[in-house]
Amino acid sequence: MFSQLQRRRVQNESPVLLSIAPGLSRNTYERICQIFFERFNAAGLSILERPMAQIYAANSLSGVVVDIGHDKTDITPIYDGFIVHAARKTTSLGVRDCQNYLAHLLRFNQTVMSALSPADAAPLEPEALHSTLLELAKQIWADGYVKVPSDGETAITEDEGLTDIAAVLVAGKEKAVIESGMKKRATAKAAAAEQARAREIEALDLVTIQFREHSLTLGKERHRFCEPLFDPTLLNGLSGVEPRSSSTEPPMPLQEAVGHAVGQTDVDQRQYIWAGLFVTGDLTRHVKGVLLHSDGNMDLVSPSIVLFRDRDCSAVAFGTVYW
Repeated sequence: MFSQLQRRRVQNESPVLLSIAPGLSRNTYERICQIFFERFNAAGLSILERPMAQIYAANSLSGVVVDIGHDKTDITPIYDGFIVHAARKTTSLGVRDCQNYLAHLLRFNQTVMSALSPADAAPLEPEALHSTLLELAKQIWADGYVKVPSDGETAITEDEGLTDIAAVLVAGKEKAVIESGMKKRATAKAAAAEQARAREIEALDLVTIQFREHSLTLGKERHRFCEPLFDPTLLNGLSGVEPRSSSTEPPMPLQEAVGHAVGQTDVDQRQYIWAGLFVTGDLTRHVKGVLLHSDGNMDLVSPSIVLFRDRDCSAVAFGTVYW
């Protein structure tokens, strides 16, 4: 407040709206109030739980907020402007797991491995290699290279050719028409071959990025970044992922965790909560990422874009709120 916002303690006349994590104790609230009034000399203080601020930003009062963090994901059902605290759920899946998974996939990219750990030089130690791949994975999603592959392609319209043959014969231009048709067919074949090559390159979905002093070519494996959120079993046995003891319950997939959280609310509230799905967190700033189908079953459609659906389910708005 004093260094970045240039507030002066003696003349601090600005009220403060503070957004904090949900579920904190009453003693924590009292301590926050004491700090702001006694140390910061705030003129006024309002404390708002973060999921409420996030869903207010989407212009709604009911829905479920999925906050994907680095180490965990918080799921908060909200009904009519109030958090249903008894239904809140946290799953131990986050961006860190996605980075570990992408680092694992990058090991199978020969371009990446030959650049980072060349065979003609001393190979990197396993820990150093994993650390480097994690750094690369973070750069990939932070730079916006993780996205959803587009579905379908624009159909190529074909030339219908000559239709009015009688008019050509009467005019005596059949030879010129035949030669013109042969040229068109040759040009069309060349154009079709070029378009086929372009489609092949596009299908590979290759990008070249600069990482340290290397130029690395990446393929479609980067778009699998979010898969561990929906299938935690992909993390089993991966480097950098702490093995779980047999007594520890495995993390619940994101779509199941959201369904479980909403299922803990009252039956008459669920239709309004399901009407709004808001996914936020650092991940959504860069990855047009996690599409969950809010039909009550939370079936995974695909790693796609974050959505918020209006209460009447007639419109879908896209966006991210940062806190």
